[in-house]
Amino acid sequence: MPPHTDHQPSRRRALTIFVNGIGALFGGALAALLGAFAVRPARGAPVERWIRAGTLGDLVPDVPVARVLSVPRADGWYRGRARQTVFLVWTGTQDVRAFSATCTHLGCQVLWDAPAKRFRCPCHGGAYDAEGRVIAGPPPRPLNRLQARVDGTNKSILVQL
Repeated sequence: MPPHTDHQPSRRRALTIFVNGIGALFGGALAALLGAFAVRPARGAPVERWIRAGTLGDLVPDVPVARVLSVPRADGWYRGRARQTVFLVWTGTQDVRAFSATCTHLGCQVLWDAPAKRFRCPCHGGAYDAEGRVIAGPPPRPLNRLQARVDGTNKSILVQL
């Protein structure tokens, strides 16, 4: 029988080193992946964009006009566009007011009632005046006012969403 030497690794020892090495490799990869999510900078506030909503030629002074805008949205890996309705009110000069068409009560879409000169929520009887203030029903606050401006070069109306 040949003499046994301690400096030659046995099969069991080689298998143990191999299995521990694979475990360390997977553990290190998982730690690096989780660490990348832990130390990356947090997302800031959502990016607000100016979106074209029409031109001054599309509007009549002091009459709210509904516009459906296509707004880019990002949710994780998903990139898409969402529709958002706004009302534009032109004062007759270079000023334009913009209101969200979403009722502040439960999120229904309000409509402009031209004969009554008010915004009405068809779901729960909420009503707003032409300035977006609550005049009837359950809404807790006025319609959300949006930033709007007129681009001087081509009279486009831009709304910040």
